[in-house]
Amino acid sequence: MDDKPDAVELTSPEQAESPPELPVDVLPPAEHGSPTVTFRGNGYDLAAVIGVTIGGMVLLSCVTCNLAYYAFPFIPIILGIVGLVLAKDSVEPERTKLLSWLSLGSGAIFLLLAFLCVLIYLGFIIFAVAVDSGGFN
Repeated sequence: MDDKPDAVELTSPEQAESPPELPVDVLPPAEHGSPTVTFRGNGYDLAAVIGVTIGGMVLLSCVTCNLAYYAFPFIPIILGIVGLVLAKDSVEPERTKLLSWLSLGSGAIFLLLAFLCVLIYLGFIIFAVAVDSGGFN
C-alpha cells in the first residue's frame, strides 16, 4: 500500500488557531509618536512611482512648450530643503536626510554646470566680437 498522504498539511494545528494577520491596509495607527507609513511597497512599486513622476515631468514640459525645463534644476533643491526640514517626522529619518542631501547636491551641481556653460558661451561671444572688430591686434 501507499504510505504517502494525498494532501500535505501546510499549517500546524497551533498556527491554524492563531488569529490571521491584518492586511497592510488595516494596520493600526502608529504608536508612541512614530509616523504612520503612507506608502508601503517593494522595488516594483518604486519603479512605478518613478515612472509616473518622470511621465508627469515630460507631460509638464510638453504642455508648457519646454519652458518647464527651466524650473527642473530648482525642483530637487526645493524638495531637498523640504526633506531636510521635515526629516524628523519621516519613517526613516536618516534615509530621508541622506536622500535630501543627495537631491540638494544634484540640483546644485546641475545649476553650477549650467551657469558655467552660460559663462563659457558669453566668453566665446565676447571673444568672437573682439576678433571680428579687430580688438586683439
